[in-house]
Amino acid sequence: MPRRFYTVFLGCSLVAIASAAYGQDTAIVTRTSRLLSHFDLGISGTALFTKAVTGTVNESVLGTPYNITQSVSTSAGALATLRAQKSAWKGVELNYGYGRSSQSYTCCNNSTTTGAFQGPFLPQATVNEYTLGYLARPERTVFGLKPYLSVGAGSTEFKPTRNGGQGLQPQARATYYYSVGGESYLVGDLLGFRFGIRQLFYKAPDFGQNYLTIHKTTFTTEPQVGLYLHF
Repeated sequence: MPRRFYTVFLGCSLVAIASAAYGQDTAIVTRTSRLLSHFDLGISGTALFTKAVTGTVNESVLGTPYNITQSVSTSAGALATLRAQKSAWKGVELNYGYGRSSQSYTCCNNSTTTGAFQGPFLPQATVNEYTLGYLARPERTVFGLKPYLSVGAGSTEFKPTRNGGQGLQPQARATYYYSVGGESYLVGDLLGFRFGIRQLFYKAPDFGQNYLTIHKTTFTTEPQVGLYLHF
């Protein structure tokens, strides 16, 4: 009798422990799933249009001030965005953008007496954006699309290429941005479509060279189209 009692007791105990472990595992899975449901990861193609700026170089070793117009070639790029949304007006996003362009520096007063830089000087560089921002997704639809708005800041790195960088050094610029657009699910609530437009504001790069320094702020406009995966 005691042996049978202990056997039954042991069996019930094992069942209870297994049930508790299963319940705990289920709770962990549920919490993890609930947490991940606030996240999505998007990949978009972008086009980069940067405003040309003109300024005066005052600190060159040439001694005499002269003007430079700095323009940037239009190029294509890519943007990866990780978003976390707690509620419609409480969200954050982390962005990484990549592009490649040629910076054109052309002197406007081609002086033969002062020896001022004439150009055009055309270093090529890769452009890497690292930004973090606030994200809002109002609970409404416009033409079947859910709108979004984000604003934030970070850094943009201009890294001269090995063969076309003219021997210049990499340079990072503080960057501020905003983004607006719309999105819609394509496959259930798992896969969605996103499009929008972004603008990034930063000081025109000079790669640390005083003969290129004009202290002017420019901006890059980026139309984007892509897909996002909702966890």
